[in-house]
Amino acid sequence: MNSAISEDVRPGALGMLAAPQLLRERVYEALEAGIVGGTFPPGSHLREDDLAGQLGVSRNPVREALQRLMHDGLVDHRSGKGIFVHAPSLREVEEVYHVRALLESESARLAAENIDEAGLAKLSELLVLGADAVGKKDAGLLLELNERFHNTILTAAGNSVMSKLMVTLQRRIRWYFASVVVQRSGGSWDQHEAIYDAISSRDGQRAAELMAEHVSHTGIAIRAQISTTAS
Repeated sequence: MNSAISEDVRPGALGMLAAPQLLRERVYEALEAGIVGGTFPPGSHLREDDLAGQLGVSRNPVREALQRLMHDGLVDHRSGKGIFVHAPSLREVEEVYHVRALLESESARLAAENIDEAGLAKLSELLVLGADAVGKKDAGLLLELNERFHNTILTAAGNSVMSKLMVTLQRRIRWYFASVVVQRSGGSWDQHEAIYDAISSRDGQRAAELMAEHVSHTGIAIRAQISTTAS
């Protein structure tokens, strides 16, 4: 995050959208991606007219998308000023990462018991891709590969309720993590490798402990980044 970034939406930040295939949903997805991916940093002023012009749509679907984003906690309405991208608090991040650590440590434990050879091969492949992305410092690719690694473990755990609970957190996890993904990349993928080793050794307790530590380290890095930006 960079506190020096203007609060106004930057021209050309969004591409034009064609034809009305569930237009409201597509506008929502475009704005959500802009927020989660960092195109619109916390504090950015989201003006209906500007967004409608950039997306090539009328103001109505933009207004509906902003209302939905407000409901999801990604934007805030400031009386008399308009809609602004929400700035996550230290407490919010702490709460999300506390729940994430509980769910993902258990998913790692279950994955060590249930994962098949195909799942292990997929994790191994992701470790190679992750190591390459660390060298490139490609934030978008690192975010994608990180999600794929964690989701592969979650799928291998075989608990559908746990998976559904994680879906509700993943948008915020990606959003928060984007601010430190390059900074954390080396340590993060080293920790992924240790988690993989525990899972492939069928050591569920060790896998759970390593996953809890991994998630905790990321949460600490994100909170430190928020504190630095605020100061």
